[in-house]
Formats: sequence, C-alpha cells, structure tokens
Amino acid sequence: MDSSEDAIRFIYTRIKDFKNPEHLEMWAEWAKIQIGYKKPAHALYNAILRRLQKIEKLRGFTLKEKAHLLFTFSVPLSLAIAEELNKENWTYDLDEKQRIKFFTTEEGVVYKAIHTKSEKWFKGVKLNDKQNTSDIDGCGIETARVQDDSHQMDLHDVFDTETIPEQNESENLHQWILQIEKFANKLQMSEEFQTKAKKAVVVLSETDEIVPYRDFNDIFRVCLRSITRDSQRIEHGPSLNLQKLLMQIGDHLEKSFEYESMRGAMGVTLEESEKLGEEVRKISINTLQTKIDAMMSLLSKTWAECV
Repeated sequence: MDSSEDAIRFIYTRIKDFKNPEHLEMWAEWAKIQIGYKKPAHALYNAILRRLQKIEKLRGFTLKEKAHLLFTFSVPLSLAIAEELNKENWTYDLDEKQRIKFFTTEEGVVYKAIHTKSEKWFKGVKLNDKQNTSDIDGCGIETARVQDDSHQMDLHDVFDTETIPEQNESENLHQWILQIEKFANKLQMSEEFQTKAKKAVVVLSETDEIVPYRDFNDIFRVCLRSITRDSQRIEHGPSLNLQKLLMQIGDHLEKSFEYESMRGAMGVTLEESEKLGEEVRKISINTLQTKIDAMMSLLSKTWAECV
C-alpha cells in the first residue's frame, strides 16, 4: 500500500458522513501532517487525485465508498465505476464534466451538490461564503493607506504585540479573536466580517472556549499554506505584500505567545517566508478574509455560529 492509499483511508474515515464537496488540497495538507508524508503537500495531492481518477483499482473500498469519494472531491466518474453503478441499478446523475452531482445509497441517503471552485468545504465547514467585493472596494479604501496603483496596503502596526503567554496546553480563543477583530478593522475588511468578529469577541469574553495547541498549530499550518498557495505576482484591487504579512505574523506569534506552544505555527510561517525568498507576491484582502474565516470556523465553534 503506498502513501496515497494511506492518505485516502485517513481522509475517508473523516469525511464518510459529509454530504458536500470538500477541498481536496486542504485535506492533502492535513493528511501530510498526520501520516508523516515526507514530500511536499502538492505531491500528495497529485498522488491522491491520480488514485481517485482510477478509483476502480483502489483496494479495500466498497462501491458506495468509491462513489462517495468521487462525489466529495469533485472527481469525474470513470467508465469502469459507471458500469458497476449501472450493474447495481444505482440512482445517480452527472454534470457536464461527468462529476456525480446526485446519488442515493442503498440505505436511502441522498447526496446532492453543484460542483464549483468557488464553493468548497473543509472538515464539514463551508470555506467560501458569498462575499460582495464592493464591501472592500467601496468602503473608502484610500483611508487604508493605499500606496500605489496595485492597491498594495501598508502592514505597519496591523498586529498588536502585547505579551499574552500561556503556560498550559490550550489556547484561549478570546485573545486570538480579539487580534483578528483589530486586524480586520485596520485592513477595512468587509462590514459583514468585522461584525462577525465583534460578535465573537463579545461572546467569548463570557466563555472560556479553548483549543489544544496541537490542533491550533495543525489548522494554522494548513491555512497559512493555503494563503501562500493562492497568492499572486500581480493582484488587482486591495492587496498585501505576502512576505511582509508573513514577517508580521511571525513577529506577532513570537511576542504574544510562549514559543514552545506556538512552535508549529512559527515554524510554518518561517518555512513559507523562506520559500518566497526575494520573490514579491501579493494576497488580495478578499482572499485573506476568506482564509481567516475558514481557519477561525475550524478553530472556534463560537466563530462558526456567529452570523
């Protein structure tokens, strides 16, 4: 059994009850960490995708599980699996790209979805809620220190650097989301996002919601790599210099939290910064907002429930 099969088994045990298209690249990032895959995450993603494209050869999975994998990761149905489904008289339907958009199991469970790049889920949490770009483009962006024609925004003093070290094994989410609220305000993210952050701060000030440092570091690692992967050399509209953003994040983590507890988060920040070298890449405010929302939804039940 190769690493891609190990990864698929690891992933399937965690998505078997999900009914929406999941983000395969983020699952590959997560699986790489958990199974100890030595090569880059994109190599594991490509290996998994190749396995799914020839899923009839994948061992140890039932027909239902194979169909569910193809549905969940928006992979076109192979002719061999289609023949098996027809032989078993399954009820299913395909979209124009031969992806399963509807099927029912023998137990009567219905799976139905429209496959789009703009709407994916990770660990059952929706990543890309509809966002109106005018929320950012039309909110007086000139006051957010636009520096040049590329709308690259200044990162000076984006993060507060008050020291809040923790001596236990969990991160108190109130302090973290408080920083997110200030960050969103300084970068003039959408009013909807800022309102969500403010609500979360208020609710968490009255609770003690925590997340184990190990989970925090793992989720942070996946989301930060997703941010760098989606950066561009040229970004139209309000954007940030990715290298400066990573440096700010690293400084904030080092000054605000105990090193040992944030070792994983600090390590991936340094790693992604070193990969960039002197290459100038930018990340749009819209994309950054979406990534932060996804990360916080995974970290905090309170955040996910604030709408």
